[in-house]
Amino acid sequence: MADSMKSNIKNKDIKNLETSLEMIERNSDNLLHLVNEMLDLSKIESGNMDLQLVQSDVIPFLKYISESFNSYAEENGISLTVYSEIDSLIMGFDSNKLTSIVSNILSNAVKFTPEHGKIIVHINEITRKDQHALFIKIKDNGIGISKNDLPNVFNRFYQTDASTIRKHEGTGIGLALTKELVELMNGNINVKSTLEKGSEFSVTIPITRKASLSPKVQIEDVSNFPTLKTSVNQTIQLLDTNSELPLVLIIEDNIDVAHYLKTCLTDKYQTIHAVNGIEGIEMALENIPDIIICDVMMPGKDGFEVCATLKTDERSDHIPIIILTAKVTTEDRITGLSHGADAYLAKPFNKEELFTRLDQLVAIRQKLIHKIKNDGFKTILKNQTQDPKLQFLQKAINLIQTEINNSNFRSAELAKKLVISESQLYRKIKAITEKSTAVFIRSIRLQYAKELLTTTDKTVSEVAYEVGFNDPSWFSRAFKDEFGFPPSDTSK
Repeated sequence: MADSMKSNIKNKDIKNLETSLEMIERNSDNLLHLVNEMLDLSKIESGNMDLQLVQSDVIPFLKYISESFNSYAEENGISLTVYSEIDSLIMGFDSNKLTSIVSNILSNAVKFTPEHGKIIVHINEITRKDQHALFIKIKDNGIGISKNDLPNVFNRFYQTDASTIRKHEGTGIGLALTKELVELMNGNINVKSTLEKGSEFSVTIPITRKASLSPKVQIEDVSNFPTLKTSVNQTIQLLDTNSELPLVLIIEDNIDVAHYLKTCLTDKYQTIHAVNGIEGIEMALENIPDIIICDVMMPGKDGFEVCATLKTDERSDHIPIIILTAKVTTEDRITGLSHGADAYLAKPFNKEELFTRLDQLVAIRQKLIHKIKNDGFKTILKNQTQDPKLQFLQKAINLIQTEINNSNFRSAELAKKLVISESQLYRKIKAITEKSTAVFIRSIRLQYAKELLTTTDKTVSEVAYEVGFNDPSWFSRAFKDEFGFPPSDTSK
């Protein structure tokens, strides 16, 4: 990050510099929030945290805190409804701690609820065992929590390993602190959850009226709550189709990590960005990038699922994929490799390590291109291979050969027979051979022409027409460009 900021200052790139500074500020705030949570837990544990109770109307206070999450929910395509069965409830409460309780639960609800989901905040006064209590229920129809993980959600530092749950890699502190704060107020918190159906958190706090009356309550500014901080602005990504730079697709749900990757790659690569696995697969198939950098922990589909999907699709099976993850055990590496990953990059990573990985993959690709160039199409067809790139070329060459004398057989016709779009075919052929589709088809025609000239008594003109050229003069020029000598010098 320091290197990219220095570069931005040197190049007077104010926009990217501002973005980097905003990212530093946002992550500093997140770190400060985490430190404060840990300090609060430590205070509670040592018995040094006191309640700062005020007696006031808790209903408008709770509505304000809950509705502060409206923008965050809308940003994620989620409907947030806040309603209370009572209009007013005067009671003693600690405004800062109640804010922390509601904010932590709502933050998790938004994180773990997919687009078009719903979150409902229900407030009421209830009576249990002759005691009146404030009742807050926050319910979502998100991804839910498994039976195995449910008993541990309030445990300090607990994190589930399920990638679908860990949409955002957390610290395991928020819910632990929430439970401690509720119990500090002599209340209790419960959770019900079903995997793939959603979660329901219920908080019950006894009503007391011993604190001093306060007509106005000091409301903590929840806009500084980490999840409500605005991320790096997403802009429409326009791909420069005329650029000679290789295209890298970044599949990463953490906007700051994605921005850092883009900043690192900006001089050597074009980049496009997908915020989740499902979008990543769609963008990979649409754009056929040269390389993919993919996070493991993501919503929708995790990195391993993205890998497996793209490596079993003929349109994308040639694309090298770098898995980006904090999980670098031998077991994790084996899992990634079994799904088709080409390389691993462990978080945190530096710019040099990133370019080393990319350079290694580019070198492997160049070796394949060199092999294809030297071997020619006949050798490619003869060899049995498990390499999906070579299998694709074999299929394409066979199709071209069946239409070898058809001068109208061009890129569009080949794409149609391969059941792939013309742009997808272009990017795939270009990635494997460094040739455009048109040049690739012409090369197959010319290589077949060379074979005919060396094995038959046919004239140059006869061979030209037989391999799909309408003009023998153009055929001769193309032949010389391809092989370095005219067809007339080729003898049987």
